[in-house]
Amino acid sequence: MKGFKEYAKDYVRPVPFLLPFKIIEEFTNTLTLGLRLFGNIFAGEILLGLITKMAFIAAPITFVAIIPMMAWQGFSLFIGAIQAFIFTMLTMVYMSHKVSSDH
Repeated sequence: MKGFKEYAKDYVRPVPFLLPFKIIEEFTNTLTLGLRLFGNIFAGEILLGLITKMAFIAAPITFVAIIPMMAWQGFSLFIGAIQAFIFTMLTMVYMSHKVSSDH
């Protein structure tokens, strides 16, 4: 919509000394989205690993640990769906800011 020339001019608007920050902003938007997804997935796997370790401490606890494991898997799927929605919405917002002609 704006063309390459107008898009490039946005890097030095409103003042040219902000150019390094604008370049860093290009990469940090996607980096933070990726780190958010990684953190949520990693935290879910860590907690699942802790529940599994609890199950192997003693045999009677094994059957007790199955219920939290199943509950956490369902919760993890729910959180994953919410994070996918947030990821999609933020990506659309970032892209709309790049192509809009508003200043």
